[in-house]
Amino acid sequence: MTTNTNTTTPTTDQFIRVKELAATFGVSATSIWGWCNPKDRRHKPDFPKPIKLSANTTVWSLNAVNAYIGKLAEQAAN
Repeated sequence: MTTNTNTTTPTTDQFIRVKELAATFGVSATSIWGWCNPKDRRHKPDFPKPIKLSANTTVWSLNAVNAYIGKLAEQAAN
């Protein structure tokens, strides 16, 4: 019998779709896509990058989104 000596627990990340992300920020899905597009006038370079899972499925890391929200909150506090 082999025992696992790895004592670190892997971190799991959840994913969020564009409609949920838009609702989180109180904007439209179109705004989210604008924030991600470097050619759009609304582009936000520090906004979390989308992850393409398939041709019709794009998600964002919930950890990255929460970190971004935390950064915004920190900036607002200063």
